[in-house]
Amino acid sequence: VGQWRTKMLPNHRSNRRQTPRAPISIAVKERYGGDVALCQSSDISTEGMFLARATEDHRRSGQKCWLEFNLPGSPRTIVARGEIIRQFKYDDFHLTAVRFATLAPSHRRMIQNYVEGPPVAARAPVFLPPMEY
Repeated sequence: VGQWRTKMLPNHRSNRRQTPRAPISIAVKERYGGDVALCQSSDISTEGMFLARATEDHRRSGQKCWLEFNLPGSPRTIVARGEIIRQFKYDDFHLTAVRFATLAPSHRRMIQNYVEGPPVAARAPVFLPPMEY
């Protein structure tokens, strides 16, 4: 279940994750230090998510941040403490892989149900090239 969603973007990310991920196009509020940024997520797993932002990014790998977001169709806001794993620039966007450092068990179950559940209609985020299937 959920295996159809685990394809990688060619030449942009290797499959380093051990857990399944699902494509998702949602707004994510990211807080670090005194700064707040609105990002867009392109995929999610129970271990983390991939984010893009249009603004300049001065964070470094290993830095901690707080993430707040809602899964499609859910009124519950998920709050997670994240750790920045990787960053790179693609066109005009700053892309960031974030690992969930702290995530409530109920929120982890919500994400797992989303990843393993039936496909959710979501268009590809505008900052990513088309995926090869």
